[in-house]
Amino acid sequence: MKCKVILTADRTLMSSYSGNLFSGFLATAPRNRFLPLFYQLLFSFVMRPVPTNEKGEALLAPHGLRRVEAAIINSGVVKPDEVMVVPPYRLRALVNDVEVLGISTFDPLGRGPASSTFGAPYGVVNEEPITAWEFRRLLTSEALRRARKEGVKIVIGGPGAWQIDKGFMVKYGIDVVVLGEAEVVFPELLSKLLKGEVIEKPLIVKVPPSKVPAADEIPLLRGATVGGLVEVSRGCGRGCRFCAPTLRRLRHRRLEDVIYDVEVNVRFGQRNICLHAEDVLRYGSYGYLVNHEAVINLFKRVRGVRGVEGVCISHAALASIASSPKTVKEISSLLELDEDHWMGYQTGIETGSSRLIGRLMARKPAPFTPNQWPEVVEQAFAISVDNYWVPCATLIVNLPGEEEEDCLRTVELIDRLKSYKSIIVPLLFVPYGEGLSSKPMRILEDAKYYHLELYKAAWDHNMRWLLELADQHTRHTALPAKLFLRFMTRTVRYLLNRRITKLLNEMIAAAKADVKLNIVIPSMLSVRAG
Repeated sequence: MKCKVILTADRTLMSSYSGNLFSGFLATAPRNRFLPLFYQLLFSFVMRPVPTNEKGEALLAPHGLRRVEAAIINSGVVKPDEVMVVPPYRLRALVNDVEVLGISTFDPLGRGPASSTFGAPYGVVNEEPITAWEFRRLLTSEALRRARKEGVKIVIGGPGAWQIDKGFMVKYGIDVVVLGEAEVVFPELLSKLLKGEVIEKPLIVKVPPSKVPAADEIPLLRGATVGGLVEVSRGCGRGCRFCAPTLRRLRHRRLEDVIYDVEVNVRFGQRNICLHAEDVLRYGSYGYLVNHEAVINLFKRVRGVRGVEGVCISHAALASIASSPKTVKEISSLLELDEDHWMGYQTGIETGSSRLIGRLMARKPAPFTPNQWPEVVEQAFAISVDNYWVPCATLIVNLPGEEEEDCLRTVELIDRLKSYKSIIVPLLFVPYGEGLSSKPMRILEDAKYYHLELYKAAWDHNMRWLLELADQHTRHTALPAKLFLRFMTRTVRYLLNRRITKLLNEMIAAAKADVKLNIVIPSMLSVRAG
């Protein structure tokens, strides 16, 4: 039967990451001058393409594409053999005969927090991030040029779709952009496209609240996901005014649905499972207190699935960790964690300022109060380290209303965290929430002395832990990726560290003396007085 729909993504997303899911964040680096040969080596050794079967179908795919694949089949709009999930390198031979090409994207224009910080106009290196370059490379590929000539409709969705406007759509031949959770809306749109109904082009579809899927409307996976990612909850509900996930309604999936998705991944060879939610510890709870029994049962059931060899999580909230240390301890026991077999997770500190917490994210510390936030953070880090959990935490620079004192409180908090094995990453503020904005800031050129103090505190913290974490994290990584990542971390630690520390000290002194510096950033950082 003829394939009617192909689903794909650029190669920064259609990658196995050599078994290290979070290596995908390396694609937020600037493409050309971050380090010599970085781009070529990254895709040769770390971000290797997903494997395919003899028909060209991806054996692994991003989690979001798998949900959309299941949604359009379950809706009856297409039959299972009328849709394929295909990596970019197999598109050319397949795309001409289809009617609709769906593309998932995470950071298509390089405007996300990480890519904005490290590259793009406001970042450390004022060059295009790899994410943006690869997305444009896909749109301008020979496969897509031929598809457009054949009348194939091109639809863009995914977490990064908000970055695309109608001008970009016209320039690159995009017919439709879907903003929001697409499991209900996309099958309806696809039905119209396949019937040949005339639609306004370019069309931006915003998913209305009535079409946001309930927990039981999130379709079960039909194929394996990159990193063995399995969603347990969606949304957050803490309401931080700058963050898209926290503004979405919290929903928990049924445990049996989660287990089914785990079994699908195992069936296709993914034996290490990553449980995904904005805060895995809130599974089963719609308040701010951890439902200990529900969370522990989740981990027991997943760990007990035949064929599962390892379980980890994507995100956890520091407030949840601080409020339920017994849950963290029991999870660590279930997963048999120890000093050499720890579990990393992403989390958000955002600021050490109780004032900004209360103003912009008052429910972030719940069940604690904004005034307790610095103590909550330190307590959560201590609990994590005691139980072999390693936080990779973000800070947000240039939050709306940020003042000198707020940054200095953050510097103090970083200093309190120096004895805890962790990574702390400052990121530029990106306004997701409507009505919340801040004057754009270039991370180096516009930095005040207190911003630079914050950068230096975070840099020093990370240099303390970088090699130990990198070596342990890559222990079971494929050899080429392991060698590349260890080479990169040693280059940073032994070659760049002294230079960057000197640069930051000079910039801090100049900023305090109100001396303007001309910052020159080639492949390695340098600075001279201006």
